Amino acid sequence: MSSSKPDGAALGHELSLWVVLFHEQLAARLHVNATEHKVLGIISRTPGTHPAHLVAETGLSNAAITKIVDRLVDLGYVGRARDAADGRRITLTATTAHRQALTDAMAPMLDGMDKVVAGFDQPELDTIARWLTGTVSVMRDATLSLAAENRDR
Repeated sequence: MSSSKPDGAALGHELSLWVVLFHEQLAARLHVNATEHKVLGIISRTPGTHPAHLVAETGLSNAAITKIVDRLVDLGYVGRARDAADGRRITLTATTAHRQALTDAMAPMLDGMDKVVAGFDQPELDTIARWLTGTVSVMRDATLSLAAENRDR
């Protein structure tokens, strides 16, 4: 007797595949690579962030973050300014050009996700949020651990 229960591992692999492919296409639309796209996402979510935060958040080297930030500034997606509290530090903020390009590119996917979410009640949304929060934490820890091991090799 076959089960009608979805195969969690298969769904996880398929979700991972389509998330990666979507972000690859989104990055291509913005004329950046996948790493630049993800760093840009961090800057967008934390206006006024500092390069040191990007190093800590991604596990990338200072030199790699500097190169990525320089490219994002050159593309007009990130503004760079001196920190008002400490003139030696640089703050980074996503530009209006980046926000508009991202909004335009993501509109169809966001509309589709709104329809998916509309089908859930609040207890289901709370469960989904709890699962996603846990998954993000596990993935972040695993990624930073691998990054540290790779640097040590």
